[in-house]
Amino acid sequence: MLREIWVAAAALLCTGPLAAQPVVDHITWLAGDTVASRGPRGARPSDRLIDWVSARLPGITHERVIANAKRSWMLIERGDQVCHAAAVRSAQREELAYFSNTWLMPPLQLITRRDRAAALPVDAAGRVDLTALLADSRLQGVVVQGRSYGPTLDAQLLKPAAQVALRRVTAGDFGSNLLPMLLQGRADYALEFPNVLAAQAQGQPEVAELAMLPIRGAMEPVISGVACPRTLWGQAAIRRIDAVLGTPEGAAMLREGLMAELPADVRSLYRDPIDNFFRRRNQPTPGL
Repeated sequence: MLREIWVAAAALLCTGPLAAQPVVDHITWLAGDTVASRGPRGARPSDRLIDWVSARLPGITHERVIANAKRSWMLIERGDQVCHAAAVRSAQREELAYFSNTWLMPPLQLITRRDRAAALPVDAAGRVDLTALLADSRLQGVVVQGRSYGPTLDAQLLKPAAQVALRRVTAGDFGSNLLPMLLQGRADYALEFPNVLAAQAQGQPEVAELAMLPIRGAMEPVISGVACPRTLWGQAAIRRIDAVLGTPEGAAMLREGLMAELPADVRSLYRDPIDNFFRRRNQPTPGL
């Protein structure tokens, strides 16, 4: 009888949750190779994050692969053993991936040439009415195919009017070619984070010709995070990553990196919500 109990227990261990946990000994990190994502310190925030995380996860080989938004999410949806280093979080993407939050990004802005700003529909507070803008056939916008612009804007960009008003480009990265398109007059407006405009302005005086306008109804910050596929491997990987990010040291690293990329006026405007975000980030994500 005792032998039968031991045999049953051994079988349970071999087929139970402990046996089902995959070994995470290699992570392929996905990131876009774009000048637009290089901040004042010359490196991509995603590279600095990967450097920091990999130094604290011994026993795991970390490989970096350049992939644009469309390809990155194709690999994640396919369940490959990859993790995206800086992905905008949305309900749709949560069906495909596990997330560990990293940054609270100030809301996306509408970018246009200063000489075109007067043609845009804005309210008394200077906020762009995106619904009216998308309905204006005289103006052509441009966005990156496969990229998320946050839950609020993603919903608007799926509406029928947006299919006509927007040119969707499959960029080799996450959109470093969009602002040059505006400067060359090949598009009237694009959507981008304020730190991207600040990064491209480094050493490019022509970027001063671009204006940055808030978008009515899209004034909330956007959460970005590390994303790994919604598989057993992906869950095991994201737990390892979240465990090192979810510490006071990890939160301080993430906050310092974000604040260094933001223009001074944006830092001041969003300092309180950013500080609150990182106070929660200094411990592992509950229930992950």
